[in-house]
Amino acid sequence: MAFVAALIAPARLSAQTPPAAAKRPITHEDVWLMKRVGAPVPSPDGLFVVFSVVDPAYDPKDQSSDLWLVRGDGSAPPRQLTFTKAAESDVTWSPDSRRIAFVTKREGDEVNQVYLLDVVEGGEARRVTSLSTGASAPRFSPDGKTLLFSSVVFPGALTDADNQRIAAERKNRKYKARVYDGYPIRRWDHWLDDTQTHLFVQPLEKGAPARDVLAGTKLVAEPGFGGRATNAADTLDAIWTPDGAAIVFTATTEHKQAAYAPVETHLYVVSAQGGEPRRLTSPGHTYSRPLFAPDGKRLYALCSPTTDGKVYHLDRLARFDWQNGQLVNESRPAEGFDRSVESFGLTPDSQTVYVTAEEAGHEKLFRIPARGGPAQLAFEVKLGCYTNLSIPRRPQVHCCLPTGKAPSIRPKSYGLTPTPGGTWR
Repeated sequence: MAFVAALIAPARLSAQTPPAAAKRPITHEDVWLMKRVGAPVPSPDGLFVVFSVVDPAYDPKDQSSDLWLVRGDGSAPPRQLTFTKAAESDVTWSPDSRRIAFVTKREGDEVNQVYLLDVVEGGEARRVTSLSTGASAPRFSPDGKTLLFSSVVFPGALTDADNQRIAAERKNRKYKARVYDGYPIRRWDHWLDDTQTHLFVQPLEKGAPARDVLAGTKLVAEPGFGGRATNAADTLDAIWTPDGAAIVFTATTEHKQAAYAPVETHLYVVSAQGGEPRRLTSPGHTYSRPLFAPDGKRLYALCSPTTDGKVYHLDRLARFDWQNGQLVNESRPAEGFDRSVESFGLTPDSQTVYVTAEEAGHEKLFRIPARGGPAQLAFEVKLGCYTNLSIPRRPQVHCCLPTGKAPSIRPKSYGLTPTPGGTWR
């Protein structure tokens, strides 16, 4: 069972520093101008890994970011896939491990759009979305023929033409004042408005239109509708059901009570053809980041209680049986695990859950029996952090997103393989 992971480890500056005889103090330029390796995204068959490399600069106009491809076993040097200054994000693989979809804003685009690139045959990336409101978080359907993605739209808009009309009307207003009658009004460095995150599906046939599967529903008409709050925007954590007929996502109808009460986000399901979403989870907990087991029989998510009167909680792992479009038999695979789960993924046989969690100043990798049992440390971590697991469906490759913790460290990627005796090399 092979693991591809990114470890936050102290950086070696040999590429930037002179030989030992001419040692000098590390400068701000040495650290700031290091190339930054982004999150490795493995293909479903585990043969390839895509990652981003940022070439930083003091002037943002001079900074560039591109995608690179490397074999999962590290047997060949990486090769560059994109050659533009605009950064690519939200990379995802097609089920056949031939294509990737990603989000970027290229020449001629007014907003971010989804592009498709065949990494096997090569060639130029092809833009597949053209919404005036942009696109993010693409996901291929299980058969690889349809794309699911998110877009931030205006309330009440049923089509992209509606969004363009409302945007034009607001742009032509003679005033820029905003009226807030709820909370929150601001998130970190930006003011919030009344736009909403919706889900779209679009067949990958040329010229096929995107369809807003939440437009006109009672759910999005709720005054407190929103997704899981992040620093940038709301996210709906949308995933396809195993049969590709529906979409499971995270949402709340309590967005406006955040100032005085806990906000519960719940799991919903909606047909890929549209219609009214149906809530899957019960009150008393907040749920997020759903993930189906590879065998399609169970769904896992993060959860925390909301009725115990406490402000802070550990994020626990919740498990449900998926039966006829319903979530039943909720349980906690590691009830006694006294750590907050940061990320998680399942092995291809659906028998083991790997999670990352902070312990003793490090984010470590733990394994938990999928049907329940104590969490065990996968291997000892004395330096750095492992974070944001991503496990392909077949060859069990775990990928971790590297994030810098201090100026003296830089992320690196390592191959990790568990041996029959339970140790790692």
